[in-house]
Amino acid sequence: MHNVFDLLDREWARLSVDRLAARRLAPVCRLGGDARNLGDLERHVRTADPADADRILLALVTRVVADDDQLAARVLLQLLLPGTRNLARRWWALGDHDERAAAAVGAVYDRIRTYPLARRPGRVAANVLMDAARQLRRSIPRLAAEVAADPAVHDRHACDRAAAADGSADAHAALELADVLEDAVAAGVIERRDAQIIAQSRIGGRRIADLAAHHRIGSRTLWDRRHRAEQRLAGSRTACA
Repeated sequence: MHNVFDLLDREWARLSVDRLAARRLAPVCRLGGDARNLGDLERHVRTADPADADRILLALVTRVVADDDQLAARVLLQLLLPGTRNLARRWWALGDHDERAAAAVGAVYDRIRTYPLARRPGRVAANVLMDAARQLRRSIPRLAAEVAADPAVHDRHACDRAAAADGSADAHAALELADVLEDAVAAGVIERRDAQIIAQSRIGGRRIADLAAHHRIGSRTLWDRRHRAEQRLAGSRTACA
């Protein structure tokens, strides 16, 4: 089964050598060193200095905003795929690999189509990716719990307080927990798959039963796996305190 990144790569393999597509974007191709096709345009942007690359991205997004040019939007998405992949890796709470890929691509493409050209006529890549990250952050449900010394205990009052907090506080808590998990995986404290389960349930609010069904294991087995991982995580944080 292919995820959205795989599908985009396959589509680009065809589109990058499509001469008709290049002719439709001839003014942009001229900015890209008289690129003969969209593949050449991509290679030019990847190796260009930031100012030159930004001129090409600005030309593309201007066509999107002014003329609803879907081909320009698709080319701009392709040029922003490295940053989009980074977003998908970062936001564990959005689900598994395929779900994160779809969410990240959707957020970036949506921002390309609604880019505030009048307010931000420059630094297109940074602005699109930054706004997409904000959109992904807003899509994460409120924290239902935090990693604690005894993470198997569910504190109903703590959940109520989290639900009452404003979105900004929740986003910061989610980011903090994501950072803790990232560091724990890098340090070998917990495995990446266990960090993903913690993120998806603790940050994303996904039910253990749904996650267990997705992983094709029993709910109790997955619950125990999360509990053991959280104990290791809490133990490592206590040792570092």
